[in-house]
Amino acid sequence: MVTLECTNLGKAFGRRWLFRRLSFILPHGTSLIILGPNGSGKTTMLRLLCGLLIPTEGHVIWKFGETKLTPIRARFWLGAVLPDCEPYEELTAEENLQMVAELKGIHSKKVGEWFERIGLVTARGQLVREFSSGMKLRLKVAMALIHEPFALLLDEPTAMLDEAGRKLVGELIEEQKQRGVVVIATNDERDVAYGDQQIILGERN
Repeated sequence: MVTLECTNLGKAFGRRWLFRRLSFILPHGTSLIILGPNGSGKTTMLRLLCGLLIPTEGHVIWKFGETKLTPIRARFWLGAVLPDCEPYEELTAEENLQMVAELKGIHSKKVGEWFERIGLVTARGQLVREFSSGMKLRLKVAMALIHEPFALLLDEPTAMLDEAGRKLVGELIEEQKQRGVVVIATNDERDVAYGDQQIILGERN
């Protein structure tokens, strides 16, 4: 069982606060949608949750049963689709996913299973630099989920996808909620349907 707890969370760059005094609890089996205009801190929030940034104030705690971990210590159990988590364009899709699997200690047969799941079987040997934006996003999702994390963090997960891709993301989000929690940062009103809770940034700073 995993729970995300944020208490009085705030992040500033210089004298500019993106957000302050955010507190919420995301229980196991639920999802959170982070909404807000460009520049309001949606991606920054995801980076705080996975330890890529440190809060200016407040705390982020991941609870695994009775164990409490900071984002940095919890990182192995997290999966993220962020601008910071790009595949290597000079490698093939298969080489990228295989590398992630090896780093996470995952059996190589999972790599083939995930290419089937994301609909890129025929493109697995193709260089990532030849991928469309939608194909690259599908690969990033597989890279985030191949180790079956307890928490999945998604930044604009459907922005470059067709209807088939949106359907796939929706299915993966529901499956992930069975394992733990999902946090989605988005500007797309259609993505709101994926969430059990909402936070709107940029309203009170």
